[in-house]
Amino acid sequence: MARALVIGNGQMTACFDEEGVLRDIYYPHVGLENHVNGGKHRLGLWWDGKFSWLDKHDWDVEISYQNRSMLGQFVYQNKHENLKVVVRSVIYNEIPVLVRSVVVYNTEKKLRKVKVFFGQEFSIGETKLRNTGFYDPTKNAVIHYKGRRVFLINGSTSRGGINDYTVGMFGFEGKTGSYLDAEDGLLSKNAVEHGPVDSVVGFEVDCEGMNTVEVFSWMCAGHTMDEAYKLNDVIGEKTAHGVMHSTTSFWQAWSEAKKHDFMGLSERIIQVYYDSLFILRTHLDQKGGIVASLDSDMLLYGKDSYAYVWPRDAAYVAIALDKAGYSTVTKRFYEFCERVLHEDGYLHHKFQPDYSLGSTWQSSTIQKDWLKNKILQLPIQEDETATVIWGLWQHYKYSNDIEFIESIYKPFIEKATEFMLEFRDKYTGLPIQSYDLWEEVSGVSTYTCAAVCGGLQAASRFATILGKYNHAHTYTQAVSEMVKAMKSYLYDHEINSFVRGLQVEGLSVKRMKIVDASSLFGLWYYEVLDKDDPMFLGTLKAVEDRLHLKDGIGGFIRYERDQYYKDALVDKSNPWIVTTLWELQRKMKFAESEEILRKLAEELNWVIDRMGSLPVMAEQYHPDNGAVLSATPLAWSHAVYVETVLLYLERMNQFIEERK
Repeated sequence: MARALVIGNGQMTACFDEEGVLRDIYYPHVGLENHVNGGKHRLGLWWDGKFSWLDKHDWDVEISYQNRSMLGQFVYQNKHENLKVVVRSVIYNEIPVLVRSVVVYNTEKKLRKVKVFFGQEFSIGETKLRNTGFYDPTKNAVIHYKGRRVFLINGSTSRGGINDYTVGMFGFEGKTGSYLDAEDGLLSKNAVEHGPVDSVVGFEVDCEGMNTVEVFSWMCAGHTMDEAYKLNDVIGEKTAHGVMHSTTSFWQAWSEAKKHDFMGLSERIIQVYYDSLFILRTHLDQKGGIVASLDSDMLLYGKDSYAYVWPRDAAYVAIALDKAGYSTVTKRFYEFCERVLHEDGYLHHKFQPDYSLGSTWQSSTIQKDWLKNKILQLPIQEDETATVIWGLWQHYKYSNDIEFIESIYKPFIEKATEFMLEFRDKYTGLPIQSYDLWEEVSGVSTYTCAAVCGGLQAASRFATILGKYNHAHTYTQAVSEMVKAMKSYLYDHEINSFVRGLQVEGLSVKRMKIVDASSLFGLWYYEVLDKDDPMFLGTLKAVEDRLHLKDGIGGFIRYERDQYYKDALVDKSNPWIVTTLWELQRKMKFAESEEILRKLAEELNWVIDRMGSLPVMAEQYHPDNGAVLSATPLAWSHAVYVETVLLYLERMNQFIEERK
């Protein structure tokens, strides 16, 4: 089940599914060490002798971020009883503590005795093995721990704290889980267990007729028990209500870092803009890494998740945040990249947020005759290195932090740029083969070439402002040579478009005659070709003719005959948020009138329609029924949405200035 809402502070991150169940807790890094790992932290309610878990079909649920803040809200309405429950959640912006409020609305005139149960299923360190859980009577709290990871569960009501508890096992020796113990309204008060440990804590309150009652719960994460206890004391001193209020206020202020006149955009489009900012921020680790997605359900469909730092995806997130006014945050990402840059000047496929290498499936032995000719290929995507340099130029444009650029120039910008200069085929003048941005094909893709041109252009601009004119000239000359080579090798006159890429073996060059949305995007985004260039126009027509879905839900697919997550019973490939908004961005960038631009803004509703009532965007959607597919939320989808909204505002202001 897709993740429907994410909250976090760079240390601790919580992901909830479409029923409001807490499914992922990452600590102490974003995307690294998931201590729930797709299990369930449930919420249950007992009243009038009846019991229901809030994720059962007895409840309708509405999900949103509230008050233009990173305050997650789930509103439950019971289908059979006059009962409404509102659950609000924050992660304290200062320390790793998840605070939750459960407000029960009694819509009848009689008093109701209500019990609220919180069930926890931990897989500390991403495994159920060797966990321990126990009830601590001195703190009236439940502790789960393994090694250097400790989680303390506590709470409060107007009556006091936890008044019922049990610690048990789940998924072991035929035991389903201790949550079943709550369904009669009473817990067995087992005090300690080890192995695959779960727990339930309960709170009993009286809810007057036509009134409400509130229960708070919190989860403190620490490296030691003393640390967790100290965090618990902080919440006790500040109160859970106070923490929720101050955290909400902090994120409200954060969201207003750069105020905008949204130039007639709808309230829903504006709300999604702010929600997207919060989602992007939750994917940014305290050490600077930006992970692609925190949806651990991806593990159910493959051997891995998206919870890694892909430098390219992360750079697009950083670019969006820079343009939105958050350069102090994105600076950490570029510091992260400097630290993980290989000594030869390239960035690896992906990383974990603690600077270590991420998993990879990219081989260094792609060429069939590599043994005979002793040819090895780096297991990288060169566009990732190039995109980060391009993104760093955007960072400088919006931050004006020349001291940072000067400090990072030699160890990072110059080293990466020298790699891009050297990593070229002597015969074609194009980059040496590497994987494309979709991580599927080894070759020389049009997009990678365009990104390298963009990276070299950015490096030339940095060299110029720092007075390194010889460097600037060398980099600019390399761009001219590469653009010429792209026109010669990557444009196919038969399909009248730039192709997906080339496969080069010695002096043999074979075109992959496939139209790819990234080819067109790279040409204009990295300022490779003029919009009136015949080769650009040919590629534009090919993309519109071959990749735009004319029926179903519409949108743009990645490339012809894309099979990723494709429904075998449907002829069409899946449209992506990213590729569809690329085309909207292109049209906005080159719009010739304010009237045209305003009409283009209405196309943002394609994204709004895909999201439905949820605040998150998926990677891709089913072409006919619009079902969510793949990682949800995907940070890249939200980043391109933010960048598209900001491009609209930028172009509108340009038209307004021209009228003056």
